[in-house]
Amino acid sequence: MKLFRPFTTTAGRKNIEAVTGALLLLFCVEHLAANLFLLLNDPAPYRWYTESMGRSVFVRVLEVGLFGLFILHIGLGWAMRKRQREIRKMNPRIPKARDFATRTVGLTGVVILIFLVVHLVRFFLPNKVVRPEAFDLYNEAHQAFSSVWYTLLYVFAMAALAFHLRHGIASAIVSFKRVPPTLIPRLRVVGGWLAIIVPAGLAYIAVHIYLVTLGSKL
Repeated sequence: MKLFRPFTTTAGRKNIEAVTGALLLLFCVEHLAANLFLLLNDPAPYRWYTESMGRSVFVRVLEVGLFGLFILHIGLGWAMRKRQREIRKMNPRIPKARDFATRTVGLTGVVILIFLVVHLVRFFLPNKVVRPEAFDLYNEAHQAFSSVWYTLLYVFAMAALAFHLRHGIASAIVSFKRVPPTLIPRLRVVGGWLAIIVPAGLAYIAVHIYLVTLGSKL
């Protein structure tokens, strides 16, 4: 069937992986922008934002789509990595990638997946399923990041995300054949900065909250 043809070709799978990755990157940017409100001592702006988003039917639909994007991106990524290992076994002389982000893309993907599960159990399930009326995301975020172990896990996951984005953005740029060759160097520079700024910003928020909480206890 023509509908499933993109999934049956290497180029098609790469394009789908690139598109889903780009959409997930947009989610990370939005997540960073929203979490900046956590740096404020006044919880009102963050609560207003999360409550407004929570009441939107459109956002609820987007959440379902977001889960679909994660599943599709993870599934295709796993399938492509498996195929690459099979090809390498048949052709052991194929040189390995020199870039650290490329060599570890599978490992960083696993780290991000494990963190995602932990993060969903910590925040999404209580907020949406278990006790949605009593769950205060502002207080819960500050409580979570008051733990040195959760903060370290978060920072480690953001480091993995940075390397994952570095490889993913570079790969996506060359996957889209319609990108003018003259734009590729500029897009790589922009993509490289995004791969640093977004994870670093999220990690900074977690560390900032931890240090502020620690300081209030001393």
